Amino acid sequence: MKRSLFLLSLPLVTTSLLAAQPETNLAAHDVMAAEKARIGALERSDIATLSQIMADDVTYVHASGKVDSKSSYLEAIRSGKLHYISWTAKNLRVRMIGTGAAIDGEYAVRVKDSRVQPEPFDITIFILTVYERRNGRWQQIAWQSTRDVAVSPLK
Repeated sequence: MKRSLFLLSLPLVTTSLLAAQPETNLAAHDVMAAEKARIGALERSDIATLSQIMADDVTYVHASGKVDSKSSYLEAIRSGKLHYISWTAKNLRVRMIGTGAAIDGEYAVRVKDSRVQPEPFDITIFILTVYERRNGRWQQIAWQSTRDVAVSPLK
């Protein structure tokens, strides 16, 4: 009896697992698309797009140790104190977690941040960012970056 119930339930379990896989892949693709849109917006200093992608309660921790809220981060970009020149992604990976997703990996960034130093600089960073599906779209709720000291030594 137990064996026949197991055999009868096996197709249902297999079908459920297979059905969930494409949905997870699609969600991971959508999260990565949001991250790519965010990076493009950073390179263009596109405040409107960044405002849509970043959640109102985002915590943004830079490799310098500076911590920004959404408003302080966008104001630094708007004022020109913070200007991203280029971002190059390396080894980014998305992991779906409940109703959210985490992206980890590495970026090579060229940036001018007068809050840190007056001249533009290159930095390679390891990152962890978290997105959550809110109001029908993926929004960034956290960012943490750490300088790769092997590639970007402290000055």
